[in-house]
Formats: sequence, C-alpha cells, structure tokens
Amino acid sequence: MSFINSKFREYGADASLLFIAIIWGSTFIITKQAIENIPVFSFLALRFALASLLLWIISSPRIKRLSVKTVSDGLILGTVLFLTYAFQTVGLKYTSASVTAFITGLYVVIVPVLSLIILKKKPGMYLVIGVLLSFAGLSLITLNGRIALSKGEALVLANALFASFHIVLTDYYSRRNDIFLLTATQISVVLIFSVLASLLFEPNGLSCNYDNQLLFALFITGIFATVVAFLVQTGLQKYTTPTKAAVIYGMEPVSSAFFSYFIGAELLTLRQYTGAMIIIFAMVFVETASYYRSRSINL
Repeated sequence: MSFINSKFREYGADASLLFIAIIWGSTFIITKQAIENIPVFSFLALRFALASLLLWIISSPRIKRLSVKTVSDGLILGTVLFLTYAFQTVGLKYTSASVTAFITGLYVVIVPVLSLIILKKKPGMYLVIGVLLSFAGLSLITLNGRIALSKGEALVLANALFASFHIVLTDYYSRRNDIFLLTATQISVVLIFSVLASLLFEPNGLSCNYDNQLLFALFITGIFATVVAFLVQTGLQKYTTPTKAAVIYGMEPVSSAFFSYFIGAELLTLRQYTGAMIIIFAMVFVETASYYRSRSINL
C-alpha cells in the first residue's frame, strides 16, 4: 500500500509539473509580443509585482511562521530566478519565442550534472537515456549547422544554466521550508531586482501604453505562470527527482512551439517537429521506466 501511495503521489507531482511546463511554454510568445512595447525589466517588475501581491495575500495566515532561514533561502532562490528571467526575457528580444524556449530546455542536460555535484543524487540509467533523448530532440530543434551562437541565443543559453540551478536548489530548499512563504519570498526578491534594474536602465520604462495586449500578458504571466506555477513547483517537485523533473520540463519548448504557431505564426521545420516528438517520447519513456523500476524493487 505504501508503494501505491508513493507512486500515486509521484505521478500526481509529475502530472502537475507537466501542467506548469505547458503554461510556461505558452508565455514565450506572449512575453515576446509584450516586450515590443515595454522595456524588459519594466515588464518583469509589473509581472512580479502582481504575483508578489497575490502570493503574500495567500500566505498571510502563515506570516507568523516566516523565519530567517526562509528569508535566506528565498533570497538565494529569488536571485537565481531573477537572473533566469533577465537573460531569458532580454534574449527574447533578439531571437524567436520558439528557439528561446528550446534553448532554455537545455537544462534537461545540465540539471543531472548539477544534481550529482550539489545534491549527490546519481540519476538511474533510464533517466540518463531520457536525458540523452531529450538532448537529441533539442539538437534537432535548435542546431542549424553552425557552431557560433547569436547574441540572443547566447543570452538564452545563460538563462538555461540559471534555470538548471533553480530546479536543483528548489529540490533542496523546498524540503525545509513552508512552500507558500518560500514562494512568496523568492518572487518578492525577483520583484526587487526587477524594479532596481528598471530604475537603473529604463528610467521611463513604466510610463508606457498599457494596452490590452500588455494587460493580457501580465495576467497570464503574473497569475498562472508565476503564482500558480511556482507554488506547484515549490510544493510538488520534491516528490520526484530533479533530473526527472527536468525531463518533464522538456515539454516547455514543445508547448512553446504550439503556442508560437497559433499566436505568433512562428513556423518550425519538419526536423524541428521531429525533435519535439523525441522530447515527448523521452518523457513518456522516463515515466514508464520509473514505474516498472519501482515496481520491481517493491515486489
């Protein structure tokens, strides 16, 4: 019975992470369109101001439990998360939403290495196979026969590195903190850095045209892609492994391709869609192998 409950919790967590990966994928094209009319850090400041306000309202009954440890852990997570979004959003100005999403997805390869170094968690062979399959899919999507990265792609690659650190650190810090307070704290840290960056680099950034497109982008990214997504990630990622989570998050670029096509008319080649299918297969393979491996151990 404990095995069944454990696997039910694990698969519930995996399904929830898949859901937020799809949400995150949808935001690439939405954000790209929004930052055509507003500076990057001003957009991030508005997004995380909305998210921070809602998170502290939700967390208000728990505020007395806020500790120095939670603030410290939230500061570290928030700093890494700010760098993730800063590199990603600036990179979006110089490359397409779909390519940005796919390069971001390289964390599927980086996370197992960081997990081994930082958390001493060695991935099983089935996870290694899943990572290699995901990397093959990403290669089909992103590589165009050239070695040098463009300016935008280099920025997004830096984002992938920080995203990897965030996934691994979330696994560690979420196990010793209240998820609501930790999430609210890290999002507030991102807000503070975004405001400072906006004041330094975009003195008139917030005095923009608040049209329906911008308000829609803030609604989707602030509420669903931040409040909902990071509460789910912080609360449930600890029930799976960082490497497995990274493979599931590989659905983010697949989701981005779908939404980039229907919202922004960004077309991918047959080779790139083949890569997307390989990523989906990698995720299904990892989930299936994880189930049978756990079942054999518990028999």
